[in-house]
Amino acid sequence: MYNPTLGEQIAGRPGGIILDLIVRTAIAVVFALLLVLAYTHNVNWDEFYFLSHVHAFLDGRLDRPMQTFFVHAFTWLNMLPGQEMEQIFAARLVMVGCLGVTTFSIHRVARHFTDRRCAEIAALGFLTSGFVLAHGASFRADPIAAALLTASIAILLTTRLSALQMLAAAGLSALAVLVTIKSALYLPVFLAVLIWRIDDRGAVLRIIVAGLIAGGICVSLFLWHTSGIRVAEGNETAANAKDALNTTLLKSGFFPRATELLSWAIFSIPQIILIGVALAARGNAWRALVLVLFAAPLISVMIYRNAFVYFFPFAVPLLMVAVAIGAQNLANSRRLTQLVVVMLAGFGLQVVQTVPERAETQRATITEIHRLFPKPVTYIDDSHMIASFPNAGFFMSGWGIARYQAAGQPVFAGIIAEHQPPLLIANKTALSQTMDPSPEGAVPILLPEDHAILRQSYVHYAGAIWLAGHSVTLTGDTATIPVPFPGTYRVHSSQPVQIGNRTVADGAVLNIGSDPLTIDGPTGTMVTLIWDTGVAPIAPDGLGRDIYVGFRMLTL
Repeated sequence: MYNPTLGEQIAGRPGGIILDLIVRTAIAVVFALLLVLAYTHNVNWDEFYFLSHVHAFLDGRLDRPMQTFFVHAFTWLNMLPGQEMEQIFAARLVMVGCLGVTTFSIHRVARHFTDRRCAEIAALGFLTSGFVLAHGASFRADPIAAALLTASIAILLTTRLSALQMLAAAGLSALAVLVTIKSALYLPVFLAVLIWRIDDRGAVLRIIVAGLIAGGICVSLFLWHTSGIRVAEGNETAANAKDALNTTLLKSGFFPRATELLSWAIFSIPQIILIGVALAARGNAWRALVLVLFAAPLISVMIYRNAFVYFFPFAVPLLMVAVAIGAQNLANSRRLTQLVVVMLAGFGLQVVQTVPERAETQRATITEIHRLFPKPVTYIDDSHMIASFPNAGFFMSGWGIARYQAAGQPVFAGIIAEHQPPLLIANKTALSQTMDPSPEGAVPILLPEDHAILRQSYVHYAGAIWLAGHSVTLTGDTATIPVPFPGTYRVHSSQPVQIGNRTVADGAVLNIGSDPLTIDGPTGTMVTLIWDTGVAPIAPDGLGRDIYVGFRMLTL
């Protein structure tokens, strides 16, 4: 009777229970880590922006219909105890569930082409590939759309396509398009399903019908969604779609995100090797074509501008089917075990870089803002960090800044005059370069007029928090200073000064109108007028300034 050696067991020959145990344990560990990171990991600016749409919808402020359909699924976040961080934590748990659906769909599709063990290796290959740990369960459109699209593909490819299954696949695809128009990058994958099932004319017909149903569902739900939204000028669907097409595809150049692609490839070398083995295998040309089409979302990085690190967990799931086929071709080789070990080693490097990225400064900053302002006020920041407050500015993503600079029109004087935001959060580069002292010779991102008006309208409170006000150092003559808008301000001064007809000391609270103030006092006295929130301030050094840390690209 033949007894396989330990090496043969690990290599995946008959009786390879050790390899199975390693793969399944690793999958469980990945999801356990994701649950931990959901609470501890630094929140990306896109996640705050994503959450802000939910609050805008609940408050009747949502003014753009395109790619905001997801808000209907997350209105319950507002009922949770706590603030933005707790809401994002809960939403991230949903995203872990979405990642689980994506992983299960990879396994199901891979199982259609290979055996159970290879399908499990494909699932592990996805979870350990570049950026999945850091971004695969973040609160944004990508994990939702990936789950919906891969589940739809799994149904269309592996089932008999009963009426219920057709409707499920159609509904999932329609919802994916409503969540994000980048779902269109999966069209070649749906074509691959048609090609693979071409010999079954009944199945092909049902797939086409499912596509037509998906179109009808998408249009119907979008019209329902837009019926409750008062669309702002410039946020019309046609205008947004044209802008997105021009910015993300037509004007992106060739390999606009080459650095991100290289970084992903470095942490996905074993997966790439197995994909190469699958494509190089002789025999089924149709299968090779299907695998190439499965790779289409990833191939789009050649021209897709927004292929940032969080894009890869959306783009690569079904490409991992090729990992399963490559594993099957190496089933009797110890190289398969070696590649799985390298997968886990690369994943370990990602763990080392991802786990330390903490969110304490974000939590402390948001907690302090809610303490200062128990009720919502308008504010300015880069990324809509206080999602439950109305933001008076614009989303200062790379795309948003590019549009702002191309327009060449200052905006903040008008924003301050119209909305009177008492709060500014310098939480990302554009505002932090303006509000904090910049290195000599550094050119601010904001237009000069906006740079100047923000600096004269806000004074530092603590960390990244700035409040409406103005500072002046007295020179012996009467100083005249403007405050950005009328309201209640607190005086900070090292010694008593004369403001108008009153002598005031440090800590005095004044109700100030729209007229400029005159201040007299000893030469060299620094006087600051800062918005009074009615609660005791904390020490200026009581908060950190680095709101967003890491969360970009992993490095070796």
